[in-house]
Order: sequence, then C-alpha cells, then structure tokens
Amino acid sequence: MSRFSRHFLLGLPLLAAAIFAIVQAVPAAETLDPSVERMKKDIFFLASDQCEGRGVETEGINKAADHIAGIFKELGLKPAMADGSYFQPFPIAGSAKLGATNKLTLKGPLGQEIMPVINKQFAVSGLTGKGLASKEVVFAGYGISIPHGYDDFAGIDVKEKIVIMMRQTPRVKNKFMPFPDPQTYAPLIAKIQAAESRKAAGILFVNDRDMAGPDDLLMDFSYARGSSAASVPVFQVRRALVDQMMAPYDKRLEDIEADIDFDLKPRSFAMPGWTATLEASVTRTEFLVKNVIGVLEGKGPLANETIVIGAHYDHLGKGEIGSRSKGSKAIHYGADDNGSGTTSILELARRFTAMKDREGRRIVFMTFSGEERGLLGSAYYCRNPLFPLKDTVAMINLDMVGRLREDPSFWTRAFNYPRKGNLEVGGLGSAKNFEGLIDDMNKVYNFKIKKTRSGTGPSDHTSFYLKGIPVFFFFTGLHAEYHMPADKPETINLEGMKKVVDMVQEVAVSISSGKEKPVYVASSNKGPSTSAGGVPTIRFMPGDYDDDQDKGVLVGGVFKEGPADKAGIKEGDWIVEIAGQPVRNMAGYMKVMGGQKGGQPIDFVVKRGEKKVPLRVTPIPPTTVKN
Repeated sequence: MSRFSRHFLLGLPLLAAAIFAIVQAVPAAETLDPSVERMKKDIFFLASDQCEGRGVETEGINKAADHIAGIFKELGLKPAMADGSYFQPFPIAGSAKLGATNKLTLKGPLGQEIMPVINKQFAVSGLTGKGLASKEVVFAGYGISIPHGYDDFAGIDVKEKIVIMMRQTPRVKNKFMPFPDPQTYAPLIAKIQAAESRKAAGILFVNDRDMAGPDDLLMDFSYARGSSAASVPVFQVRRALVDQMMAPYDKRLEDIEADIDFDLKPRSFAMPGWTATLEASVTRTEFLVKNVIGVLEGKGPLANETIVIGAHYDHLGKGEIGSRSKGSKAIHYGADDNGSGTTSILELARRFTAMKDREGRRIVFMTFSGEERGLLGSAYYCRNPLFPLKDTVAMINLDMVGRLREDPSFWTRAFNYPRKGNLEVGGLGSAKNFEGLIDDMNKVYNFKIKKTRSGTGPSDHTSFYLKGIPVFFFFTGLHAEYHMPADKPETINLEGMKKVVDMVQEVAVSISSGKEKPVYVASSNKGPSTSAGGVPTIRFMPGDYDDDQDKGVLVGGVFKEGPADKAGIKEGDWIVEIAGQPVRNMAGYMKVMGGQKGGQPIDFVVKRGEKKVPLRVTPIPPTTVKN
C-alpha cells in the first residue's frame, strides 16, 4: 500500500465528520410548504380506499368528482354547464359480461348431434348479441361483399340462417396480388354488419388458415369487445369442427381457401341437413361518466379567448382493462396516474383564483374521465366544446407529474447542491414559441428537461392538438408502480410535484396574459387520421415519447397476454415498421396505427439488438364513445 493511500484512509474519519457537520448545519424543514400541505391532502383523498381507484365503473370515481367540484365551488370558479353544474356527462360502454348459459349444439344430416365444449371447441365472441337462435347453416366464405366486385353473399340466402364465415380476407399474404382494401373488409364487426344486413340469425366465425397457425386458437371473450356489438349470437368454432360439418359435401376449408386465392371467386354454399343452435347470455351496460370543469373568466381585451389546463382523474379501479397486475382485484390507487395531475389542477385553480385583478384570457380548469379507456373524456369535450375551439389558444395537460426523480448522489445531498429533477415536456413543436418559453422558464427551475416536439401522445392533449390547438404536456416519467396497485400516495414526491406546478403556473400566466396568442404548428406526422381514442392498441408501454429521434418506438414493457406479448414483442425492442410502413417515432406509430383496424393481424417489424424480427400482431379495437 502506498503512503498516499495510507494517509487517505487515515483521513476518512475526519472527512466524514466534516461532511456530517455540513449536513447537520442544513436546517430541516419543520413544516411543509402550505401548497404542499394542500396537495398532500388532495392526493391522499383521491388515492384512498374511499375512491376505489377511480375506475369508471366504480362509485369511488363519483366521490372523486364531487371532491373536485366541491373545491371548484369553494374557490368561486364558475360552473361550466348551462344548468349550473360542474359536470359534463357523457355515455360510455361498460364491460360486456358473460352470463351463465352459453351453448352451441350442431345437428347433422345423418342425425348426428355435436355439443362442442366452450373455450375448447368453441368460444363466445366479445361482439356477440344475446339470445337464442336455432336455424339451418350456410357457409359464406369470408363474409365479404364488395359492390360490383367480390361477393361471398352472391347466390346464397343467409336470411334466418346461421352463417359460417372465415376471418381476414383472401390472399392475405400475397404481396403481388393482394385483396383490395383489406382494412375495410377484414374486421369482425364489418363481417357481422354484412351478415346482419342480410337478416342472418347467428354467426360462427372460424380462423382462416393464416390466423389458425398450428394451434387454431380461439379468441378470448375480451378480444374485440367494444361498445359496438351484434344483435345476434356470435361464436367462434375451430377449423376441425367446420371440416367435420363439410365432410358430407366433400369439402375442406383449406381447399376452399386455396381455390378462392387462385381465381378470387367466392365458394359459398348452403349446408342442407345441418342446423345450429346458439344460445348466448351476455349483459352490456351503458353508463354516464363526467368531466369536471370549472371556469375562471377572463378580463380585458383577451377575455373571450380560452386556455385549458387539464388532467384526467380516472384510473383502473380494482383492476380494470390496462392493469399490469393481471387478475388482481386490488384497488389500483393511481396516485401518480393521475391523482398527481388532478391534484396539480386543484392547486393551480387555488393559485389563479387568489390573484387579485387578474387580466387576460379565460382559464378553464378541466379534469377528464375515460382517459384510461382511450382519451374518451377529452375527445368528447373536443366534439362538444363548451367554449369555441377556434378561440381556445392552448391546452396544458398534466399526466403523472408526481414522481420527479432528483439527483440521488451522496455529494449532492451532503453539500446541498442544486438538484435537477427529470421532467419531460411535450408539445414543444405544437406552437412556434413554446420551446423558447420553456427554455426561459427553466433558467429558474433548473429541471433536466427531456423535450418532445409532438403534440400527440398517449394522453388528453392529443385530443386538442388534433383539433388545431397548441398543447403542452408535463410528465415525470414511467415507473415500476405504473398501472399497479402499488401506485400509492406514499410514493409521491410532493416537493417535486410542487416544483412542476410552479413552472406550469408561470407558463399558464404567460399564455393567459400574452398579447400574442400561440401560433399553431401542424405536424406532417401528427397522429391518427381517426378521432382521438380511435387507435387500436397492442397493449405495450412505450419506453419514451421522443418524436425527435428517428429510430422507431422503444418498447418499455408489454402487458402479459396482450397482443404485443402474444406476438412475441419484448421489452427493449424497437418497433420500426407496421403494415409495410416505416415507424420512426411515437407520432409515426400513432399515425400508422390510426389507419389500422382492430381485430385484424398486422405485420410488425421490430429491431432486437442488430437484428430485424418480423412479427404478426392482432391489435385490440379501440373503445368507442357515443356523441
């Protein structure tokens, strides 16, 4: 050991004592900042057992809404609705649930009776209607009818019949002679509508050979379950069962598919002697949820213009769709997602209402419901705005702002060096001056900011940006407790959340009082062509939302047994191509997926290390909401 090393080690106790003295000299805060106290109270209520995880089908979410509205009222915010209410209600489809009796019975021309076993030989479709149908059977190919073109229904009568239809389209893998417009004709709901318009009594889907693969898997009831549903029973049966039914006519599915692929002519036929009895027991509910909206009127020449400061307040209840804790019925408290954003809205409302003689634009404080089901609340508001969208100059969205991570190093803590919290700010390219505004603000706050330019992403600002409104998106990042029961208020960095609120307040003051309104910048890659919330999902968690990079979308995690997981997509993969179209970033992903149909297999290419891996993924259709 060198002399230097010995002296260094001997000096360590003295150094440690000095550091301890410095640390001890930094006075500990005896009480929390008043705004931190207020936010702590709010978030511990919103993420309490009483609010039941704020799932859209729980009573707890109504308690959360009442809490928000109560504070808006105390602060003197004007109710947004004409009837004096803070609630903007809208209908949403509840989960479809299977009842006790779901049966399929097949009777053949030789007197044979087959009673397939549910979830082994047949399954009930999530799009099924309820009721009993016992009718003759016809085979209708792919269930496609193109005006003046390919028509599986030509020459057969499906009225009051049980119709067997294959999934997808002919020539599904033929790149040289593809079937025209498969996105229109492949979805299950399109086939259902084609059969129902011809008065079919029931439907039996069967996998085409491409979807069947080696295992001929049956669709889970949750697959393709949405608000649109059939009026007749809809089941799926295995290919072996259909081949058994076709045997008396010397036909097989595989041969029929090959013949159709060869000349693109339908091979539909009646199946005399076969009857099928379908009994489906299912309940579907529609219920009202509500956005909670309070208004601080403007004053002066800008009073008729509006800025929106918003956050969603719903979460996953006791393990609704989206939970990363599969099968769990525990409360998913949603403290960060998005109790933190909601709490921040309440604190901002307190601060702005306390400003005396404030002049500037109207500020609308808005908390959305239905975000976890697909941005439903913000999309509904943008279709039914309470203030003209043409006069709405900006939207500021806070989603998951409660887990600011600061520099954890020993030296930073010991010497009380300035700590840089990691903050992501999106939408910087949605208006000409937004990036400069954030840069100026950050000279004071000293965040380590991850900038994203896109105005779209997996939160409510997307709905506004797609309507031509500049947006900001504040986000402190994903974490292990995301969409898990462990997202509890004890995990929240209250001081960090206050710091985010401080910056957002200054941003909002600047926009609300600035003489020049933000100039919207349209992106050539701004997201789906469909309405917000209308994008099929593959159930994965992006690793980031950086739309400036050009290498794909990083997969930060996949939901177990979701479409991405089933297809073999893994954490750490980069999604670089979908349906033959390159994907360079999250905005590109949203745009391409916005043109896809749920329930239809799509070719993905992921980059895994240095290799490109082709995969087939069947996304889940988006949840929809009625106007």
